[in-house]
Amino acid sequence: MIVSHKYKFLFIGLPFSASSAISKELHLEYDGEPYLRKHSLYHEFENVATKAELEYFVFAVLRNPMEIAVTVYEKMKANAKGNFTNSELFSENGGYITKHHRERFNYIKDNNSSFQKYFKKFHQKPYDNLSSLTIDNCDFVIRYENIAEDYLLALKNAGISNPKPLPVANKTVGKNNDLSAYYTNDIKDISIAVFGPFLEKYNYSFPEEWGVVKIPFKSKLEFLILGVLRKINQKYFKKHTEKIELEGTIYGDIQRDRLKKS
Repeated sequence: MIVSHKYKFLFIGLPFSASSAISKELHLEYDGEPYLRKHSLYHEFENVATKAELEYFVFAVLRNPMEIAVTVYEKMKANAKGNFTNSELFSENGGYITKHHRERFNYIKDNNSSFQKYFKKFHQKPYDNLSSLTIDNCDFVIRYENIAEDYLLALKNAGISNPKPLPVANKTVGKNNDLSAYYTNDIKDISIAVFGPFLEKYNYSFPEEWGVVKIPFKSKLEFLILGVLRKINQKYFKKHTEKIELEGTIYGDIQRDRLKKS
């Protein structure tokens, strides 16, 4: 996350939602400083913030999970930046690449797996992510599909006049922007069960050509139950440690720049 005491805002960077590009720009242009971890959540900020900081303008980015799933697949398929084979990034060594991530990566690599085959194997439960623990605490939500305009609007709402446009960073190599190339008819029903509750909650739609979509009640119920359990786990049981990200990463370089100035 990035905080600016000058402009009194907090940006919560969620995974696969342009957090690196936005963090870099907020640091360079608006006195943004790294705060806690790259993907820390609002409740972590609440635990350490001053009374004045709790009044800061809070914003984050919300992205269609169907796009996120494709992005994750393509990053694993390409082994983006060598991350999935870099032992320094493995969770047992203090990094963020878990054994679960490596299981998926190895499956794609060993089987030259298509997205459809990968999706059937690893996406069974209703999809949810850290957005569910973040968006309700935001004063403004940037929609990824409208990121250029919403980013400027977020900064204006934070009290910044004439904000600069957002540069693009960390584009996913090999990704086809046409979701229909990934979500073919053979995984349509699974996709509805997996993504339906999340899309409904945040006013996203399935591809128009799918017509009228009915989300299974079982998926909705499971989504609600798992969401409660996730919130309890994140707030009361999950332990995080502050660390300096790898040199050469956007957030890591921001952290090092702050250390040089302090």
